[in-house]
Parts: sequence; C-alpha cells; structure tokens
Amino acid sequence: MNKTRSRWRLVVLGVLAFMTLAVTAACTVLVADEPRRPPPPGITEPVLLALAVPFEHRWARDSSHPLLAAAAIDIDGDGRDEVFLGGSAGQPDALLVWHEGALVDRAAALQLGDTRATYGALSLDLDGDGRVDLLTVGEAGLTLWLNRGARFEPRAIEVKLPPDAVPLAVTAGDFDRDGRVDLYLSLFVAPAKFRSPVFNDPAHAKTNVLLRNLGELAFQDVTDRVTAGLQNTFTSSFVDLDRDGWLDLVLAQNTGEAEILHNRGQGRFERLPLRTGYGFWMGLAFGDLHGKGHLDIFVSNAGSSIPGFVVRGDRRDDQPAALPWLLLRNDGGMRFTDIGEAAGLGGFGFAWGGSFEDINLDGALDLLVAENYVRWPIHRLFKLPGKVLLGGAGGAAGGPRFFTSEAGANASYGHVPLIADLDGDGRNDLLWANMDGAARAYLNRTPGRYLSVRLPDTPRSIGARVRLEGVPGAAVRYVIAGEGLTSDRTAQHTFGMPAGSAAPTALKVEWPDGRFTTIENPLLHTRLVVAAPP
Repeated sequence: MNKTRSRWRLVVLGVLAFMTLAVTAACTVLVADEPRRPPPPGITEPVLLALAVPFEHRWARDSSHPLLAAAAIDIDGDGRDEVFLGGSAGQPDALLVWHEGALVDRAAALQLGDTRATYGALSLDLDGDGRVDLLTVGEAGLTLWLNRGARFEPRAIEVKLPPDAVPLAVTAGDFDRDGRVDLYLSLFVAPAKFRSPVFNDPAHAKTNVLLRNLGELAFQDVTDRVTAGLQNTFTSSFVDLDRDGWLDLVLAQNTGEAEILHNRGQGRFERLPLRTGYGFWMGLAFGDLHGKGHLDIFVSNAGSSIPGFVVRGDRRDDQPAALPWLLLRNDGGMRFTDIGEAAGLGGFGFAWGGSFEDINLDGALDLLVAENYVRWPIHRLFKLPGKVLLGGAGGAAGGPRFFTSEAGANASYGHVPLIADLDGDGRNDLLWANMDGAARAYLNRTPGRYLSVRLPDTPRSIGARVRLEGVPGAAVRYVIAGEGLTSDRTAQHTFGMPAGSAAPTALKVEWPDGRFTTIENPLLHTRLVVAAPP
C-alpha cells in the first residue's frame, strides 16, 4: 500500500514538474525579453520621487472595457493640476487634489463623476466663464461637467450613436474655423459584443462621430464616409500636421492601418494612404523631435509581447502584419517616414498610451509609454515595467534616439502616462493611470534649468505653437486637446535647458488666428501664464 502511494506521489510530482517546465518554456517563448539600451554619458537620469495615489481602478470584467479616463485639469486656476480618473462600472470617478503634500480625492465633495464606466475625459473651458470644465465619455455617453466653482454641474450632450457602440475618447478643435470648438468621438463596439482580433468584419467595427458646434453648447452630427473612420477607434486627436491652419485628425484604431485624415478646408477631410501595415494601434503622442516645428507621431502597438500567429484573426494574406511601435517622422507636405527602429523603439512589448515630455530637463523630448495587456495571461505573471525612454541623438539622418531608464517604473496594467504638474513647482510630474490596479505617481525632482509656460485651457488655445528663441534646436510645443489614450495632459509646457546653453532670448506664442505674443528675456525657473490676445 505504501509502495503504491509512493508511486502515485512520484507520478504527481513528475506531472507537476513537467507542467512547471512547460509553463516556464511557454513563458520563455511568449514573453519577449525587452531590450535595454542605457543612456550614454551626457544624458542624465531624471529624479522621480514616488507619491501615493488614493485611487485603484477596479475593472468590472462582465460589463465594461478595461480602459479609464485620465485628464489633468486646473479646476481653480492656481496653476497646479488636479487629475480626473474614471472608474469602471459600479465605481465612482476620482478627482485627485494636492493638499498638504499629498493627493486626496475630492470628486464626491465637488459632485463630479458617477458610477458608470468612464473611458475618456478632456478638460476645456467650454462655456467661456473662465473656469475649466470637463468632458467625459463612456457608458453614460457624452457628458459636460460645468465647473461652478464649489461644485460641478452635469449636462448631457445628446449624440445618436450606432447600435452597440460606446465612446472611448473625445478630442476638440475648430476644424471648420468658424470660431466655435468642435468635438470628435472615438467609438468602440460595446463590451458584450467585443471580439479581437477582427480586421475585416464591418458589422463589428463602429463608426466615429464628428460634432460641429452650433453655439450655446449645441452640436450637430456632420460625420461623413471619411471622418467615420475604418475601425473601432481607441483614441483620436485634432492636430495641424502641415501647419496650414486647418486641424487634421489622427486616429489610433483597434485593428487595421493607422489613419491620418487631412483637413482640406471647408469641413472636408481626405484619408491619406499611410500604408502602415495592419496592427493594433492604441495610443497617440505628438512631438517636435527634430526641432523644426513639424509634429512627429508616435502610435503604440502590440509589440513583441504576443506572437503574430496568436493575433492573426481574420487578417488576409494581402494585409501585411504590423506589430512594432510606430514613430512617424513628419517630412512636411503631409509626408511621413517610419523611423521607429532607427530611433531605438524596436523590440518593445504591448503598449497603450504614450506621451512626449522632457522629463529629465535636458532639452530633448523623452517618450513615456504604458505597457501590459490585462487580457493576456502571461502578463499576469510577468509584467513589463512601462517605459521612460530618454531622448538623445544618434538616430538615422541626425534624428532622435531613445534610451531606456529605470526611473518611474510601472509594472502594472498601464493605461497612459499622464503628464501633470501635481505640486505646482513648474516641473511636470508623471502619473500612471492603470487598468484594474492602483494608479502610481512620481514627483519630478530633477535638478536643472527650465522654463514653464501655461496657456489658457480654452478653445482659443487649441493649435497654438509655443517656442523659445535663442535656444537652438528647442522643440516647438503645440496645444492639443486630447492625446495619449482617452486622456488629456496638462496645459503647462515645460522646456528644459541643456547644461551650459544660453538662456532664451524670448518666448513666442503663435495663436491659431495668426497673432503672436512675445515675452522678451523670460526668467528661468518661473512659470509664465500667457493670456490669449483680446
């Protein structure tokens, strides 16, 4: 009897050992070993101090998508950002406020948010009363939260959505130049109907919605065949890519090819033949990486985390697969070149939202990217840390090169790295909004020379360009209402100054209407609040 038990014990142990080896082997194959590219001498590491965040997103798997809203909003005009974070179904939204050296949640006290899943948010003074309001999208549709000072007042904006569709993100911009800010909603199939990967089933994809502002906070659906998009869309941004004064649209679609819709004027958009390959485009970031005033585009993708055969879906043989991250150099004239591999972005894993920011204050734009897929079993066991990629030289044709940093790690189900000045010291901080987990924040304590500029969070600022004179190669900053991933970063732009460089001779803001504001010899380590021309 004892011998029989011993044999069974050995069999069980052998099976367990085999299963352990099989799982280990599978993980070795399925979990890509992301490359580490340490920065060379001369590129300084940022100093990021961890800060507790009183918010944990609890994904309601049976009734909602795992995404969540994230928006920086200065609710009281004191130059310090509050942060709105959306809850999942059955969970209250949060508004994080800096108080006595810590973040506290004041959403309930200000009557902001509800308990329906909130996927996207955008801060903007829509009623023109001088207080910044909040737009949210999600299971409740499109809601405007009017800032009344001591509280927020909700107002539903009626939008006729396609059946089984839910809005994930909202971006804003005066696309027809009639003086009123318009809205664009990125739509996704409802959670119960979601299937992935689906490239070619038109019944599964949901068309987006372009809303023209009629005044008095009333909007008209003017979506056409082009602006509807081609697929379920995670996020979109209005941005003037060719500097002709007309805001274009960039779409990050769930499956298919990344889309750029060129604004040809008079409310007419034209789809560009990008030919990015068929991928899983999720997050957007924009930055002047070459210091020439043209906005380059980062689009996140599934990367190296998931083997291609697992996510082939219904993609046809004539639809080439694209899994790496995409970095499009803006060559002017609405021409773009993929420089991702040359810029050091090859080999990284499943990514969501991204953001460009000079986090180490050396004058070069860095790239921060959220990682991990909440539905991918391997990432439950082995989470990627999220990326703080420090920008420098060394890319193709004198372009940028990015290097991995150990600062600001986020081994969680990252959604987006939200850029916001949490403590009001003029240096932009980092808050990781995370799916189905606790948010993480880091205060930027990097020493160095910098200048911060805050423009009004109003429709008049959208499309404005901010640049420094007397600092060769300084990146031009653009005001974009909604980028990253269903998110909206701070209205503050922080310029780092390379060590030993001359101080700027002027700060110049070019407003969308063609007028300029110039501040001569701006002082470093200060925050300039620039009002729009009367």
